[in-house]
Amino acid sequence: MEFQAIICCGKGARLSPISAIKPTGVPKPLLPVAQKPMIEYALEWCDKAPFKEVIVVTDSLSFNQVNQVVKNYAKNRNKDIVPFTSVECLSMDAETTGEVIHQLKDRLTSDFVLLPCDFITDLPPQVLIEAYRNRADSDIAMAFYHHNPFENVEKTFLKTNYTIYSEEEDGHFSLLDLHSKTSVELNKALEIRTHMAWRYPRAIVSSKLLESFIYFCSHRIMQISEGGISASKSSTKIMRDFARRSWRHRQTRETVGMFIMPREATFARCNNIPVYTEANRWFMKLQAKNNQGAQVSKEKGAAVIGADASVGSNTEVGERTNVKRSVVGNNCKVGMRCRLTGCIILDNVTIADDVTLENCIVGLGATVNTKARLTNCNIEGGFVAPKGLQAKGENLMSLSLDGLIHEEALSESGYSDLYSDDDGDEGMDDEEEEEYEDEFSEDDGLFDR
Repeated sequence: MEFQAIICCGKGARLSPISAIKPTGVPKPLLPVAQKPMIEYALEWCDKAPFKEVIVVTDSLSFNQVNQVVKNYAKNRNKDIVPFTSVECLSMDAETTGEVIHQLKDRLTSDFVLLPCDFITDLPPQVLIEAYRNRADSDIAMAFYHHNPFENVEKTFLKTNYTIYSEEEDGHFSLLDLHSKTSVELNKALEIRTHMAWRYPRAIVSSKLLESFIYFCSHRIMQISEGGISASKSSTKIMRDFARRSWRHRQTRETVGMFIMPREATFARCNNIPVYTEANRWFMKLQAKNNQGAQVSKEKGAAVIGADASVGSNTEVGERTNVKRSVVGNNCKVGMRCRLTGCIILDNVTIADDVTLENCIVGLGATVNTKARLTNCNIEGGFVAPKGLQAKGENLMSLSLDGLIHEEALSESGYSDLYSDDDGDEGMDDEEEEEYEDEFSEDDGLFDR
């Protein structure tokens, strides 16, 4: 109850073409995972804590839709926790997580938690809360890391950095530094400062850990330097810079704790198409494991819905159609003799007769005409796939001037990190030389721009 939680909703750049990065898409926090908007998983996780206040931050274009979902969730949540915690959605056209914190600084009166809107996990919040409570006295924040839970997701789709950390004698981990893989490849070397090596001789370097973008922060972090947290920095840079304080100065300063989630737990951020797909399948596997059963009709020739599949409300499925390992949204029409395998079908989709879809994602309101055969394709919302279309591994999108202008505007907007899905990787080391000019300086200049 002592924490305030901030859920940052990005635009879903790496979830194109089904996200709101396209005008025909769905705002990222509202993209369905197993028939439920992904933001609801984050809200439910917060309620299990519970946190005394939950603030959902989204951009102005998506605010009305996201706010409505948040309001509906708050209205229907467990009545026992309503008197102790509040949920609110705010519109904020911020470019970085740092700017979000900066705009909320007067509202943050206690320790706070930064959360992404796109995570799913079976790890209770109490595990993370207890890890933070048992942190070292010098820790002003704690960053949480995890391993890739889905074997089918290729490493190329996962943004990992070179994470440098140290295990202390008491078993606690301390985050020391972060370097993007891009910068290491450009420099053809991983540069580790001598002073850090002297102070932390048992430092560990990992290129496999994934950032959860969950950070528990002490309220002290707001007053450590004049001006507080820089509004121009991503969450990754903020934590990296605070972590460097532990070894950059002659005198011992604050540290950033680090917690690696156990491999037995499932944690994933649905911030790209492969992980989003696997997250839906993970829920379908749980459904089948819980023996909720296949929806097998007694009528001869009727559609077969597998135990590992889900069909939304007001959706019609034609005769002799087979649906396996798939999630079909609400208000859809699926014709006769269709085969849907490993697919995610969003709401209001029309699929004609004799269509075969394998490992496809079909966007909001799209149409797939008769005898189309598509494999590993992502279809933009509203797109009309012509009769007999055969495609493999393609993004099927409508070409329009409005869409091109919309994408260009987003690409030039400078959005980064949690708030827009670049995950703080861009420009990770853009201030490397400036930050290391005087590593023994008492005034580290972290927030001078």
